[in-house]
Amino acid sequence: MYTRKKLRRLAVLLAMGLLLTASTLVGAEPAATPAAQPAPVTEITLDQAVNMALTNNPSGKIAVFEFEAAKGTLTAARSYRWPTLSYTHRDAWTWYGEKYNERYTYPHNYVEDKFTNALTLNWTVWAGNKIESQVSQAKLALDASQWGIAAARQTLKYNATDAYFKLMAARNAVKLGEESVERLEKYLQDVQVQYRVGVVAKVDVLRSEVSLAQARQTLIEVRNAYDLAMANLNNIIGLPLTTNIGIKGDLTYEKYEQSLATCEDSALRQRPEIFQSTDAVKSAQEAITIARAGYLPTVTATAQAAWYNDQFPGGKNYNWTIYLTTNWNILDSGLTAGNLKKAVETHKKAQEQLRQTVDSVRLDVRSTYLSLQSFDQSIQTSKASVGLAEEDYRIKVIRYRAGVGTNLDVLDAQVALTTAKNNYLLAMYNYNNYRAKLDKAMGVPVK
Repeated sequence: MYTRKKLRRLAVLLAMGLLLTASTLVGAEPAATPAAQPAPVTEITLDQAVNMALTNNPSGKIAVFEFEAAKGTLTAARSYRWPTLSYTHRDAWTWYGEKYNERYTYPHNYVEDKFTNALTLNWTVWAGNKIESQVSQAKLALDASQWGIAAARQTLKYNATDAYFKLMAARNAVKLGEESVERLEKYLQDVQVQYRVGVVAKVDVLRSEVSLAQARQTLIEVRNAYDLAMANLNNIIGLPLTTNIGIKGDLTYEKYEQSLATCEDSALRQRPEIFQSTDAVKSAQEAITIARAGYLPTVTATAQAAWYNDQFPGGKNYNWTIYLTTNWNILDSGLTAGNLKKAVETHKKAQEQLRQTVDSVRLDVRSTYLSLQSFDQSIQTSKASVGLAEEDYRIKVIRYRAGVGTNLDVLDAQVALTTAKNNYLLAMYNYNNYRAKLDKAMGVPVK
């Protein structure tokens, strides 16, 4: 008996020890892992973002390369105005057959060595104004490519500005989403308290929880939109897509005072596309002159000095020749007529494209200006709506707590308040965006 009691006590002690060990293991907190360090924030202003886009974005560099290539084309076109000098060296070995040798009493299997050197100067004296028109076309192409640089810089400035404003709007949307979630969480706590004391029904708690879940889902979406907007801005300004950007300032409102007529006049005087289309018309006119040159003769002057000898390198027996060549295609089976027809119709097409460009510029300015005015009015309306929605929500909450309002009224007021704030944010973004877009539509130069 005594031994059994001792065994039982020992078993109990062992069981208690195991329980204590297990509880210690269960309650022990895992070793803390070092937290991931947040990515450093790169703070940039709007002006810095625009300058980075102008410096780093490939679009601007491509326009500059096209301009430099146009310089090379002009240099090549000008070269045809001047003479060319070429050098030719020829090594020749001629074998004369037996019959030829017998006739001219040459040795059997006679082989003649001949080494020739020649310097030739060619100069196209006149080509029916073809060369002059080709030079003019190259100048016009150079001018058009220079306007292309201006257009690329204007587009880059607008794209960087728009991306910066989008990131601002996305940041503010995240703040609104967090504010909405926080407001619904507090309201849900009030509803749960009232439910526990038996003042409201279970359905009010469920509806409040559903609204909170929807707000959290919206917050996830706007945070993702913020990340995408940041990646888009990084891409435009030439930073790695994973760069964590911190933007300064906020969307602002400043009333635009210029009239529509003034904006249109500025666009017609400044838009690069109009100048490029004008150059295209002039270039097409020069193409007509080039095509007509096919009906006219080409006069070429040639001067040649030559040396030949039967011993390398052939520096003896000097002679020289000067001659003038006139080449005139009397019949080309319609080749020149076809080229002229094509050039004339291309010139007509370029004229219509110029008119189309001018009309497009006018339409672009008008539509952008009217949209800007519309968003100006939307800012005033939505700003007033935010104040009314905040007051409405506050009243609905008070009424619900007093027992004279319904949960649905509060949730509807919450939705209306969030919608009003989002509308105001959207109006502010659109206004700032179209303000930048109007500068691009008017062709405001980028310094």
